[in-house]
Amino acid sequence: MATLSLFIATFELFLLHWLSKFRRESIAAQHKVQTFIEMVTVLKNKHRTYAIKVSRSKRHSITFEHLSGKFLMPMATAAKGLAVSRSTLKLRCRELGIPVWPYRKLSSLEKLIDRVVELSHPGFQFVVSNIRREIEAIKMDPSLKIKDEIEHLRQAMYDLKYKKRRNSRVAD
Repeated sequence: MATLSLFIATFELFLLHWLSKFRRESIAAQHKVQTFIEMVTVLKNKHRTYAIKVSRSKRHSITFEHLSGKFLMPMATAAKGLAVSRSTLKLRCRELGIPVWPYRKLSSLEKLIDRVVELSHPGFQFVVSNIRREIEAIKMDPSLKIKDEIEHLRQAMYDLKYKKRRNSRVAD
């Protein structure tokens, strides 16, 4: 254990010396060295194991546009697609003002559209277009709450599904 911490301290001193050598060099070289130092910063956690900290430059390269394309998939799948961990993705979401990953909200609205289309009533096309607009609005600003009318419709559809399931059990 002591050997590992001695190695880490020696390595950090070596990196600091290397950085001072490049101070006279170009700004690009300094940036590369600084990025390298961030990538190899070693942190102790409570279990006395060591983990490598994710480079900040990789996290900051994720933009809202990158994320908005991944909103229709679970957070773990989106993190894999962006080649970052879930924790890193959560941090970046909070930095961009996304309080909660919107997958469940959006998938709930998609299922609601399927249920409404299943009823196939001609007057429901307006409702479907309303829900689609709501989905687009949530994709633009994931912190938005679902409108009350849509919430009530969602609850009514859930109640209808429940009653249908309950009646089928009683009939059996």
